[in-house]
This record gives sequence, structure tokens and C-alpha cells, in this order.
Amino acid sequence: MQSNFASMPKFPLRFVFLLAVSVITMDAMAQTPDATRSETPQPSDPQVIVRLDSSSIAMEPQMKRYLEMMDSLDAATMKSHGYRIQIFSGAGPNARKTALEKQADFLKLYNQERAYTKWNYPNWVVRLGDFRTHLEALEFHHEIRQLYPASFIVKDEITVE
Repeated sequence: MQSNFASMPKFPLRFVFLLAVSVITMDAMAQTPDATRSETPQPSDPQVIVRLDSSSIAMEPQMKRYLEMMDSLDAATMKSHGYRIQIFSGAGPNARKTALEKQADFLKLYNQERAYTKWNYPNWVVRLGDFRTHLEALEFHHEIRQLYPASFIVKDEITVE
């Protein structure tokens, strides 16, 4: 049997040709180690050394200022999921005034605790405390249940110190 080049299927030849062209193209476009080293920007000379426990990191002064700013923003807005006790919820034209009065009455009795008045559409609500666990909220809820019989524990974003 004689093999004729013209009678061979065209698909494998096209595939081999495309594969060879791809390999040659990738090799031509590859970076050399010397080229990458020369194009890499070098940090400017002034650096600040920051010590973290037993290790130290050299960084630009601008980066140090940026990290300090981000840390201060995080500290100012430390929020976490936790629990609060809701003692009031009301709607209407006088609801805000009533909520602020309920908050003030509570703070007269428990000035060491935190109380929050906020608009929770369509109601004004007064919530107490920043409790990380349901058990902490439950303990305080038992303490104030006599004064606020309609109060209940809710999941909320709490302020973490």
C-alpha cells in the first residue's frame, strides 16, 4: 500500500501546524530573567522599619502612614454581631420623643450601661447594652425584666471596645 500525502486527513496536519506555531509564538513572547529585573521598580531609599513582635518589616513612610490611618479607622468603627435588649418600639408623631425619654429614664437607673435610640423603619426603638453572647444578654434581661416586662433580646450590631 502506497501512502499519498494528498490522501492523508487534513485535521491532524492542521493541528500539528497550529501547535508548532503556538510553541514558537510563546517562546518569542517569553520574558528573559534580565528583562524582568531591569523593569522592576526599586523602592526609594527612605524606609521605616516597623517591629512586630520578634520580626521587623521595612516599608515606605507613606505605607506606614496609610496602615496607621486604616488601624485608627478600624478602631473607631469596630462593629461585631451580638445581642441587645429592646425595651421600646413605637411609631407616630411623638415616637421619637417617647423613645428618648425611655432611654433617659433607663440611664438614670443604669448609668454604667449603654443605651441606643435608633430609627428602625417604621419605628423608633430603644435598645440596651452590647452583649457578645446570648447568655450575657439573658443575665441582664433577667435583671431589668421587672422594670420592662415587654422587653426582649434581639440580634444586633454591637460596638466592641
